Amino acid sequence: MITLDTVSTRDWVTLALGVTGALTTYLSQKDRLPSWARKWLKRIGAKRITDAIERAGAIAELSSDERRQQAVIYLQKICIAELGFPVPQSIANLLVEHVYQQWKRVRR
Repeated sequence: MITLDTVSTRDWVTLALGVTGALTTYLSQKDRLPSWARKWLKRIGAKRITDAIERAGAIAELSSDERRQQAVIYLQKICIAELGFPVPQSIANLLVEHVYQQWKRVRR
């Protein structure tokens, strides 16, 4: 039977490095978008999404949820008018939320 005192120091170090590597990988991926969403972000551009967020934020009488929905609507309209392709609402919502979190961090 294996007990804690029979495990070598090398095994403890290897375990610690493995756990540290797994934790580092998890934390670095936490704020990343999936690859398919990054493709949409690259096609649309963070600047256009930020513009949609700022336009929606300028409407003072809307709640935060209504502003988010308005930003999604603006983004969908911008993509059709300027880029010539529609963006599904679910993807637009994900991109708006992702860019908004980054925008909010920068403003602080």
